[in-house]
Amino acid sequence: MAAEIHSRPQSSRPVLLNKIEGHSDAVNAAVLIPKEDGVITVSEDRTIRVWLKRDSGQYWPSIYNTVSSPCSCMSYHHESRRIFIGQDNGAIVEFLISEDLNKMSHVKTYPAHQNRVSALLFSLENQWLISAAHDKSVSWMCTLSGSMLGRYNLGSWASCLQYDNETRHAFVGDHSGQITLLKLEENTCSVITTLKGHEGSVGALYWDPVQRWLFSGASDHSVIMWDIGGRRGRTLLLQGHHEKVQALRYLPQTHQLVSCSADGAITIWDMNTTRQEAPQWLDSDSCQKCEQPFFWNIKQMWDTKTFGLRQRSTYPIMGFEFQVRVCDDCYSTIKEEDRAPLASFHEGKHNIAHMDLDQGRGLMVTCGVDRVVKIWDMTQVVGSSVAAGSSYG
Repeated sequence: MAAEIHSRPQSSRPVLLNKIEGHSDAVNAAVLIPKEDGVITVSEDRTIRVWLKRDSGQYWPSIYNTVSSPCSCMSYHHESRRIFIGQDNGAIVEFLISEDLNKMSHVKTYPAHQNRVSALLFSLENQWLISAAHDKSVSWMCTLSGSMLGRYNLGSWASCLQYDNETRHAFVGDHSGQITLLKLEENTCSVITTLKGHEGSVGALYWDPVQRWLFSGASDHSVIMWDIGGRRGRTLLLQGHHEKVQALRYLPQTHQLVSCSADGAITIWDMNTTRQEAPQWLDSDSCQKCEQPFFWNIKQMWDTKTFGLRQRSTYPIMGFEFQVRVCDDCYSTIKEEDRAPLASFHEGKHNIAHMDLDQGRGLMVTCGVDRVVKIWDMTQVVGSSVAAGSSYG
């Protein structure tokens, strides 16, 4: 069942519209159904549910289906109404949802992995099903024949996945904090590069094929933007969370990035502003920017006849929305306008393990281990292409 919270007031923050409750275990993924007042959820309780909004304003399940193993992730393709469910046992199940959203028919079961499927994507252009799992592998299968096309083994659990249809490049985040860029072919693949920047497991990836930017979020509480299209190794570090980042979405219409973390924080980043690359964060006895010694570096202070100190300051242009330690000399160069935030911070008030956002309608859905699904009005936070007069979908 679901409770309607209230209608959409004007606000500069996310407004909770509905809460959907009824799952008996963690909800691992929730997606908004395009052009419908509906949500699809998959859960650790082994259920797949399609929730439709009734005249009462509440959401009730129109489809309730149970599978043999806990549901860990999903990929839904609305135009064909095909849904793929990753499971804890390593299998992927495909269903076809009826046009009236009241029936779900089994199509295929894919023996994709030997352990929990952590992420999967369906490519209509290639008729491929690409998945990553805790068996430390990435696989791609043909959805026409159901056969395995290829597999690549990683050195650590695969945790998240993105795919570029045009170039057949797959981005795979893993538990060690690395992101592997693969070029997939019919029966083989090649490693293009490995992206290293996080100090904890990568929990979320989002690929923007227009700008050719890859966004990654990790358990080190950080988000990194990788400028893949620029081919110069440019990265932007975004520090605006206190817990592991588990969901990301870039909004090209308004040049904003939405990131969500395990503590319920929802951060909206302005990506339309000039930002500076942050230096690599290292344990050091001296400031990486001005090379002045910190106060514990007695030898260098004596040699250079300087006295090193560390102040604390935000520096949003370099991605530091929270205070970090800087030396005296660098602190004195930071102007008050340099401390103006380039992100806004909001509270989802529940663990957010997964998020889906429809900017055309200004809606966002979040879910997590508390078994609650929340639907948000985001119109006043990220805008809406409908409100702007453009078409969507």
